[in-house]
Amino acid sequence: MIAQTPANSLQERFLNDFTNQVIWQQGNDTQRLCCGLRFHPRHRDKTSAKVAEEMNKQLNDTFPPTNMPGTLGEVIKKIKERLGDTMQADGVPVDLLTGTRGRQRQHPDAKSPWEIIYEWLWEIEFPRQGWKLAQEMATYAIEELQMIELKNGDRDICLNVAKNPAMICKGKEYALQVDFPHQGDLLLINQGVSGKRYCLCPSLAFSLNTQIMPDKKLHIPGIKALANALQYMDMGNEYFLAILTENPVNLSWVHPESEPADILVTDERLQEIFQQVGRQWNAQVFYKKFEVV
Repeated sequence: MIAQTPANSLQERFLNDFTNQVIWQQGNDTQRLCCGLRFHPRHRDKTSAKVAEEMNKQLNDTFPPTNMPGTLGEVIKKIKERLGDTMQADGVPVDLLTGTRGRQRQHPDAKSPWEIIYEWLWEIEFPRQGWKLAQEMATYAIEELQMIELKNGDRDICLNVAKNPAMICKGKEYALQVDFPHQGDLLLINQGVSGKRYCLCPSLAFSLNTQIMPDKKLHIPGIKALANALQYMDMGNEYFLAILTENPVNLSWVHPESEPADILVTDERLQEIFQQVGRQWNAQVFYKKFEVV
C-alpha cells in the first residue's frame, strides 16, 4: 500500500480525509493516488494528462498515461456513490459526473466531471468543515501568541508580557503579540465567551497589516490601528485561531469604505474565509486560549 503523506497543512489534512472517505485505506492504491493528485489545489490548472505523468513518476514508470481515463473514471464513480447525495443536496448536477469523458464537444465551456467535483470540494465542502478541522489540527501557540499588558495607553514606550501567559484580567487593556518563526500572512479569528467570532486581522479596526516575518513581532492592535486595545469584560475563555497563508486572504467586508467596527464573523463570512483559504495551499493553523479572570 502507498503510504499517505502526513498532513502538514490544513488543506492537506482535508484532502487526506476526503481520499480516505472515497477510497478506503485498504482500497486500490492507484486510485488513491489519482484522487489525491487530481483534486490537489496545486494541480487545479493541470490537465489530467499532466497529472498522469506525475502518477507515473510516483509509481516508478508503471502507470501508462492511457490508464488515466479509466482510473479517474473509477475514482469519480466512487465519489458519486459515497458523496453523491451530499453533493446533490448542495445543488451539484451529479448526473453529469458519469457517462461522459472530458468536456462535451457541444458545450466547449462545460466543466468536466472532475472539475465539477473539484469546485464542490473546495468551494462548498472544505469551507463547511474548515472551522472544525482547523480547531482539530491547530498547534498550540504557547510562545507565538502572547498578551501584552498596555501601560498608560502608550504602546511606543511600554509593552509588558502578562505574568501568566494564558490568563488576562477583566477590564485591562492588552495587545496581542504575534511572533511566528515562519513567513506568511496572518488571518486571526477571536471566538469570545459568548461563542461569537470576530476577525481581528485583517480588519480596519485592529490590523490591516497581515505580513508575518521571522524575528519581527506583530502587535494587534498595532500602533496605527483605529482600536486602542483588546479589552475583555466577560469572564471565561477567549479563543484565538491563527491561520498563516502564503498570500493575503482578501475578505469582501474589509475595504477602505467599510465600517471599522464590522468585524463579526457570521456563518456566511466564515464560509468566505475558508473558500479563500482553500484557494491557496499549505495553510498552517495555530491556537491559544486566554482565561479572563
